[in-house]
Amino acid sequence: MKDRAGTILYVGKSKSLKNRVRSYFAPPVRLEPKTQKLVSQIKNIAYIEVASELESLLLESRLIQKFHPHYNIASKDDKSPYYIHITREGYPKPVINHDPHLATAGPFLNRLVPSRILRQLRRVAPYCLAPRPVKKPCLYSHLGLCHPCPATGDKSGYLKNISRLKKLLSGQFSPIKKILAQNMLTASQLQDYESASLYRDQLRNLTRLAQTPLPPDFYIANPNLIQDQRQEAITKLSEVLGPPLRLRGGDGGVTFSRIEFFDNAHLQGTFPTSAMTVAIAGQLMPREYRHFTLKSLPDDISMMREVLQRRLKRTDWPKPDLIVLDGGQPQLSVINWDIPTIALAKKQEIIHVPNGHQIKLDKSHPGLKLLMRLRDEAHRFSRRLHHKHRKKKMLN
Repeated sequence: MKDRAGTILYVGKSKSLKNRVRSYFAPPVRLEPKTQKLVSQIKNIAYIEVASELESLLLESRLIQKFHPHYNIASKDDKSPYYIHITREGYPKPVINHDPHLATAGPFLNRLVPSRILRQLRRVAPYCLAPRPVKKPCLYSHLGLCHPCPATGDKSGYLKNISRLKKLLSGQFSPIKKILAQNMLTASQLQDYESASLYRDQLRNLTRLAQTPLPPDFYIANPNLIQDQRQEAITKLSEVLGPPLRLRGGDGGVTFSRIEFFDNAHLQGTFPTSAMTVAIAGQLMPREYRHFTLKSLPDDISMMREVLQRRLKRTDWPKPDLIVLDGGQPQLSVINWDIPTIALAKKQEIIHVPNGHQIKLDKSHPGLKLLMRLRDEAHRFSRRLHHKHRKKKMLN
């Protein structure tokens, strides 16, 4: 939030920008005197979209640290901001306090935010909070949240975790992912399967934590980074699919503004359902998702034919620029329309087009990553209705 001169007054975060702004301006609004003064000075609002909650927490902290907005520093309870420190001792641990000197991360406006960050990162970089000296492993050690435990004497392994924690707090996610993947491979080759499984779990936790982890400085350098990534995904996808689908402008001139993905779910032929997920301009749009309870024979081809027929009858819905089916060439046999259509096969992530042509892309390809996110959403969404029908039947 900026004043008339462009000075940053306040930095915040929100899952819903519309609701956050409404809370300040839409009547009736009851604001504290400090907030009323802030609102009276706001002349412009700018925003940066990020990919995950963790990234928003770290970016908010970095922006406050960089610009020192008046209404962030002067917190409403008159307390100074919180910071994350790593203690200097044989077995260091993270602590939260108000001291800005030598802080690893911060400032944060309340203690809840750094506590949430540390709780999330502990599954990737375990640490010990027990009083020193640690005499025996506690419950957190058995849960993998304090491994290796200082009680075991593995100081080298523990310090590696602390080093990993510092890098994560500074937003260095990609190097940590590479290190964990390499450690998992090395442990597996040495037949140390217990360690390999531990690294595997940490790698999964990091992937879940931030699907596209980027340091805060990336967003500061390019506030439109997410929008640029979405546009890149659409452009790359049109370059790949244009020629085999014989689309005009197949060199990238064609634009898949609205992409719809379809996936089916059933249990041995019972309670068949389907789901449609939608991406517009490269952004997943949950409000456009649709459920279908199917009545056709419980085989994938019949189910796919029914859901597509029902969907294309809905002329009140926007027409898709690209239809994607979960499956391979058999699913494409249902096509009887002129809308560009492909199928995405699981595991190998092979794209099938109607003429029998197959396209194999690297999993880092922006366009393929967009299709995979749509597929994962469709799978989750179709199963949700399927489980709802099963639960209703069981209760009846």
